[in-house]
Amino acid sequence: MPITDNKNYPFSFSMIDIKKIDPSPYQHRKYFDEDRLRELGVSIVKDGLIEPIIVRPQKKGRFQLIAGERRLRAIKDYTDMKMIQAKIADVDDLQARRISVTENLLRQDLSAIESIEATIEIIDMEMGKDPWYLTVGKTPLERVHQLLSKLDSIRRSKERGSVVLDAEKDLSNKFIGQVELIFKNLPKPLKWQPFLMNDLILLTDIPSKVQKASVKHDLNKAK
Repeated sequence: MPITDNKNYPFSFSMIDIKKIDPSPYQHRKYFDEDRLRELGVSIVKDGLIEPIIVRPQKKGRFQLIAGERRLRAIKDYTDMKMIQAKIADVDDLQARRISVTENLLRQDLSAIESIEATIEIIDMEMGKDPWYLTVGKTPLERVHQLLSKLDSIRRSKERGSVVLDAEKDLSNKFIGQVELIFKNLPKPLKWQPFLMNDLILLTDIPSKVQKASVKHDLNKAK
């Protein structure tokens, strides 16, 4: 019988054929270290799967992965197991996206770039119902960067005593509290201004090939 946990969505547990599980469209991890996957596979064979993967039901008896891709890959590639224990969550697209991002962030094994992208994903989800917000960029990165840059520009103008247009005051009043609350409630709480200045710059100002290399070699922000 389905039950509900503190995330307020019904779920159940079951053993699932790994061949019936489709990839997550919300996966932020871009690089999987094969040596670590092999080690994880050995650990699972020896000690069992400590935490189930999370999936949601699809048509024709198939399932879509929400969280746990490393565990699934390790079992597929480095064990003889045919079935995997799964938490089957009855969630919509938005909830699945949120669970996937939150689970990745809390596991603390994403690279710096992947963590920033996951944080952007959560902010974009929270802001995504606002019509103005959706017009400021075509991608989550563009939208989040434009919103935070605009709020920071207004803040700095106020601090300098410069003239701030009424429209800008209205925009700041509308979004500043919401943005601060989103950052406070992140899986790893942050301040939005340091995130704009120190984190987003790694995606907006660094070439994509450097970003890819940093993900592959699991570089931190300083590196």
